[in-house]
Amino acid sequence: MSIKSECKQKRPAMKWRCPPSGRLKIKIDGAFDAVTSNGGIGVVVRNEERLGVAAFARPFVHAHSALNMEVEACRVGLLLGIHQGWSEIEVESDSTLLIAALNREEQDFSEVGRVLEDCKDYMSAFQFIQVRHIYREANGVAHRLAHLARVGRLDDMWLGETPVII
Repeated sequence: MSIKSECKQKRPAMKWRCPPSGRLKIKIDGAFDAVTSNGGIGVVVRNEERLGVAAFARPFVHAHSALNMEVEACRVGLLLGIHQGWSEIEVESDSTLLIAALNREEQDFSEVGRVLEDCKDYMSAFQFIQVRHIYREANGVAHRLAHLARVGRLDDMWLGETPVII
């Protein structure tokens, strides 16, 4: 056994947790292929009973980065919530960079700065919003949608249901 494997800490397994009654959970993910510049986003919304309320998958032909796709997924999730009239949401992402950027107060002048600022503005439209990081194993459905969109197999929105493909 190597020293590296002995020192490696094992983190606890994460499971999907239901939001409180009356609140919706929006899981978001982005996928990016640096070789082709193809990207995709996935968004899944569920209620306290784990029932699918909405889902979204969209490919991006000229994506810039993985963070670009994560921010785009966040924007879509927030806009979906605004347009559907949801008032209390939890947003979860497996991107630590996205969560840190959303929680930063100073303006972002990076390649994703304008979209990020849009997301921050959209967040104020909700009576309650919580944004938090989750590990990838607790974000499997949004992850799958994003990857299927990235390879061009999905470009759709579902309301009141969960896509059969997932």
